[in-house]
Amino acid sequence: MKTRDRILEVSLLLFNEEGESGLSSVDIANALEISPGNLYYHFKGKDAIIRALYERFEEEMRVILRGSKGGLASVEDNWVYIYILLEEIYDFRFFYRDLAGLLARYPDLAVRFRSLVAGKRQTIVRILDDLDRLGMLSIDKRLKEPLVDQIITTLTFWLAGDALTKEVHDGPALIHKTVFQVMCLMVPYMGDTGPAALSQMIRHFEDTKG
Repeated sequence: MKTRDRILEVSLLLFNEEGESGLSSVDIANALEISPGNLYYHFKGKDAIIRALYERFEEEMRVILRGSKGGLASVEDNWVYIYILLEEIYDFRFFYRDLAGLLARYPDLAVRFRSLVAGKRQTIVRILDDLDRLGMLSIDKRLKEPLVDQIITTLTFWLAGDALTKEVHDGPALIHKTVFQVMCLMVPYMGDTGPAALSQMIRHFEDTKG
């Protein structure tokens, strides 16, 4: 692996485990067992590493968001899609665990992050519209925007919220829990199929816990 790629890989691991605010470029160099000068040759400090990691995250997220177009033909498809979306966020979870603090330190990334959230919102609206056209959801227009807001809030702050609980979740368990929460938000709009869909989701959730 090229040194530049190793720096990004180890930095991501460290940031995810310890948070980025307390780590310096020297800490990253020490973890890599390279000199700070060698690291600086590839990245002009920690800020450059964070921006490079965000570039990678944003690119992968936009691919996932584009992948929802016309590809979700069932509630099960939606479950899987939300899981994939959360997996990607979890891979770069340090961005989300101290979101307000990180974006305050990197205002240029704040602009781009807001744009990415807007892309998520468009994707959620499109998914709800598709499920509505397929007869799987029926949403009063007056309730659609609050539902989208709640889904976006869950997709954005699930990691920060989990950090406030006493329970300890590993990545897959937390992702499954959050997917279940998102899907439960849709159940009231599934009409007569809602109870059956909820029972199926509960079974699926309990199976993944076991």
